Amino acid sequence: MTRWVSILMITGLVVVILAACGQKGAQPDNKKSTSEQQLTISAAASLTDVTKELEKAFHEKHPNIDVSFNYGGSGALREQIDKGAPVDVFMSANMKDVDMLKEKGKVQHTYDYAHNKLVLIHRKGSDIQRVDQLGDNDQLAIGEVKSVPAGKYAKTFLEDQNKWSSVEERIVYAKDVREVLNYVNKGNAQLGFVYQTDLYVGKTPHSGVEKVSDAPLKSPIVYRMGTVTDTEATKAWYDFMKSETAQHILKDYHFEK
Repeated sequence: MTRWVSILMITGLVVVILAACGQKGAQPDNKKSTSEQQLTISAAASLTDVTKELEKAFHEKHPNIDVSFNYGGSGALREQIDKGAPVDVFMSANMKDVDMLKEKGKVQHTYDYAHNKLVLIHRKGSDIQRVDQLGDNDQLAIGEVKSVPAGKYAKTFLEDQNKWSSVEERIVYAKDVREVLNYVNKGNAQLGFVYQTDLYVGKTPHSGVEKVSDAPLKSPIVYRMGTVTDTEATKAWYDFMKSETAQHILKDYHFEK
């Protein structure tokens, strides 16, 4: 009898030990799930392709940070952040929109991570190569001047060339540069102003549109980013954008430093 009692006690002890080990072994998974961080980035539409590769490289270094992007015109994104949208990082296609938020104390640290160029495009095969060739039924696509930096740059270029007043009535406005591309690609507009980087789909030249000419400006087009929150994930992205890895990716997608 005593022998059976001893066996039962030993068996019970083993069960308790195994249960304890099982609970202990489950702890790392719980810890892993609670340590996962979220990072929300509002980025200019012209960054749609390059940010996918930036995210991939960032995730390799920070697998516990889940990144999500919100794309649009820089001015529209600024307004969202100004109204309290839950954003951690703002990646603009200009300096002004970031600086406006910083003046209000809604952006902390800033960094100029890239440069771009403005170009005039037409649909492949089109004979129209200058804005003064536009006919009565032709249209010129540019981004909304108030909310899309590329639209503001386009207006500035046309004003510098003394051509704004002559083409203003033929302009069709787009919510971002991607929509400008779409207008020209589908023939809804005969010419359009976009960034040099928009001539590519990822790293491949766009199949439907092509550059007619550069549209040089007196001041460079600077892409500035700003941190909205001060989380560890935000700091990690800010540092990553300064890295050689990020700069190499931006260069591959035809951005300039």
